[in-house]
Amino acid sequence: MTWERLIETYPGSPGAVTVVDVPARPAETVPAVDVLRPSLADALDHDLYAHQAAALDSLDAGEHVCVATSTASGKTLVYGLQIARKFADGSLTNRSASVSSGDVVRHPRSDSTDGATALVVYPTKALSRDQERELNDLYDRLGLDVSVRVYDGDTERGERRREIRETADVILTNFMGVNTYLHDHDRWRRFYRSCELVVIDESHTYTGIHGMHVAWTIRRLQRVLSYYGADPQFVLSSATIGNPAKHSETLIDETVTVIDDDGSPRGPRDLVLWNPPRATDEGDGESDSTVATGDETPVSTTDSGSQERADRLPASVEAPRLFSHLTYHGQQTLQFTPSRKLAELSVERALAHRERRSSYYTERDRATSIQSYHAGHARTSRHATEEGLKSGALAGVASTNALELGVNIGTMDATVQLGYPGQRQSFRQQIGRAGRGTERALSVLVADHRTLDQYVVSNPSYLTEGTVEDAVVDTENDAVFATHVRCAADELALSEADVDQFAPRERLDDAVEFWRRTGQLSGRLETGASYAGPPRPQSSVSMYATAGDEYEVRLADGVDERFEPRLEPLARERVFRDFHEGAVRLHEGAQYEVCRVVHDGPTPHVVVRPVDVEFYTQTNREVTVLDARADRSREIGDFVLHYGTGTVLSYYGTYDQVMVDGGKKRRQGVPTGLPALSMSTQLCWLEVPRDVEQTLVDRYSHVKEPELDGELGDSDHVGYAGGLHAAEHATIGVAPLELMVDSRDLGGLATLSLDAHRTPSAGEPSSEHDSRTPDSIAAAEATIRSRAAALERPPTSGWFIYDGVEGGLGFSRAIYENFEAIAQRALDLIVGCDCGRDDGCPGCIMDDRCGNDNRPLHADAAADVLRSVLNGSSIESSADEPDRSSEPPDSNGETADPSGRPTLFFS
Repeated sequence: MTWERLIETYPGSPGAVTVVDVPARPAETVPAVDVLRPSLADALDHDLYAHQAAALDSLDAGEHVCVATSTASGKTLVYGLQIARKFADGSLTNRSASVSSGDVVRHPRSDSTDGATALVVYPTKALSRDQERELNDLYDRLGLDVSVRVYDGDTERGERRREIRETADVILTNFMGVNTYLHDHDRWRRFYRSCELVVIDESHTYTGIHGMHVAWTIRRLQRVLSYYGADPQFVLSSATIGNPAKHSETLIDETVTVIDDDGSPRGPRDLVLWNPPRATDEGDGESDSTVATGDETPVSTTDSGSQERADRLPASVEAPRLFSHLTYHGQQTLQFTPSRKLAELSVERALAHRERRSSYYTERDRATSIQSYHAGHARTSRHATEEGLKSGALAGVASTNALELGVNIGTMDATVQLGYPGQRQSFRQQIGRAGRGTERALSVLVADHRTLDQYVVSNPSYLTEGTVEDAVVDTENDAVFATHVRCAADELALSEADVDQFAPRERLDDAVEFWRRTGQLSGRLETGASYAGPPRPQSSVSMYATAGDEYEVRLADGVDERFEPRLEPLARERVFRDFHEGAVRLHEGAQYEVCRVVHDGPTPHVVVRPVDVEFYTQTNREVTVLDARADRSREIGDFVLHYGTGTVLSYYGTYDQVMVDGGKKRRQGVPTGLPALSMSTQLCWLEVPRDVEQTLVDRYSHVKEPELDGELGDSDHVGYAGGLHAAEHATIGVAPLELMVDSRDLGGLATLSLDAHRTPSAGEPSSEHDSRTPDSIAAAEATIRSRAAALERPPTSGWFIYDGVEGGLGFSRAIYENFEAIAQRALDLIVGCDCGRDDGCPGCIMDDRCGNDNRPLHADAAADVLRSVLNGSSIESSADEPDRSSEPPDSNGETADPSGRPTLFFS
């Protein structure tokens, strides 16, 4: 189906549509015999892509390699053939055996006949089992007797695991498993001693907090391999990212050769950027719409540019309709959703759309075989879905990004994305799932109201041109480092041999001393520091969090076990946000109410019971920052940018009950009784020069928002404060355009009293409130006011951006280093938005996570602040920009009294 046919047949308004023609790309190949020995080249029976040949040449030269190329470009074949070469060269020893392995019966080899082994690590269990089939098929084709086995949490314990450890040539697992199995490394000595190759597949997924844990797990693995005399090569398989060399070298702490010149072919693609119609017009098929081709020449012209984006149908409604439409018309389609809940709802809404449009979709049984797919499904269910896609039995699947990775499901006719996935890397991975060989493919991105979605549909070249985002991994996080030091000491005593190899001397000494004082380590580096704490510290490592503080989910007493929700343990922050007492949650189609939360004791837990109610709950969050301390600072003209650490206080003080049907609030402001949730994290913040602040206070002093509570509504500062608040939203919103970061991993706070949020310097007076954590947002505001009043000069204004997990992710530091580029993108977004509103819209400065209900916001003031940053300090005239002001500034020219400024802050 072409984009023209899609528009022609769709039974409703297409809204505003832009079409980008992505051209085909021919293959660039190298004869296999130029790279492989004749026996392998002949059995392979096809040439190699240029990037595959280049990677194999680099591996042959003994280098560590990262292959960073597109979806379905044959990266698995690189490490598959490298293993085959070692086997054919005699490094891997063919052997007879007696242990059952599928249909092959083998004898376990003795230590004296060990050949080389390879460890291949995947991000998911589903991918490892899929690749087990791929690799075994490859070695069958090559005529090689290589034993490839999966070893993970689903592998049967006991004899089966022992058999795999003692006989397999290639073991496939995941990093959660590697972390756990290092405790019993003596059981793996046969395999580890012979390990010549470690493969890290889909390495681009190891970013943020998960990437931190993986980097330290790899260092622990290297210690153990070295102990057994192994020094393996590393192969990293990655999607295209902006910094493959730096990211790979941070992960494995070794120099890496990057192969990123993609030699695989690609068919042409219709990329359709679909901005949904207005909700008032949807369904009549007669509303205004705009369709533009890749060069943005209108196919039909209307006045859709003036539509308020907040009035558009949400992507969660429109994307399932397109999904349904494409499958009905015989296009095997994969729809990507940002959450498990939306994957489930998309299937229901897709089928319901056909029911509502039964006069159009007249063949009721046509292509109704559509299913959802996500990690919450049982393994057998996921495998059946994968096979259904591969065989063609399924017309379509609505999936989370679980199918973005290299699971072999064949190639689709079309993809639909429910919202922009956040990074170009992920976007390209997802649309790469469509395209049968060199045939034309169709990919549709259905835009949501979010800042990023509206930016990319307004700037289609961003999606198809230039480099993708960097992947950020920060090994400087002390909380994560300390966790892995304890595990490393359990596996092998830490000694001076680990200095620099595992961590610098001072950092390692500090960590050892910390655990000595807690009684969990004994000894010192000079004599050997051994673990002395509770058994298996590896079990306390949460691979997706900086701290191991997790809550079990338990079913209430007396409830039938068939209602067991089977939820993974919950992080503390998620308990406060989503699982406080009175919360109603949806899981796998069932509703559960939280009836009790136990925060203290040896096992924190949440108690739930099944319910059937017409509402769900939404918790309200308010945030502030205290005790910011700068580790680095730099000047941008007269502005000062800081990076450091601080405390973020989150208050989940109330929640609302929202009706499932229609979204009307049933009850509002129900108290949770929860205390402040304190988080020490990394952050950066910008200080606005006083002359810039005063100029903008004067320029926007006419702006009033009397509906705001408290002192700010009628203040001369409200317009300027709205500009800071909007600039904070915009810089966070566009950060993923420069960095591989989900904006939901970040938080922000705009404030007129920046100095009152930082740690008082030596000699500065402290507040009477400083000795305790404020127990409510009102108490936090009082603390800020008290600190501001204690300063000898008026505080500066500006905004914070902070990492959203304990200890930090390294993202705010990356923003600190790339701030000018992010500020330019934020300015472009605000100036380029056509909403015509000084308080903006969801497509520019509004944020659905804002703790202040997106008030105050002022787009022009934000643009002026950002222009001033980029100019160094000077305020340029904004006469050439649209004037959103309702009235001119006061004519008396009086300026606001800095000492009388409000001290409020806005998240």
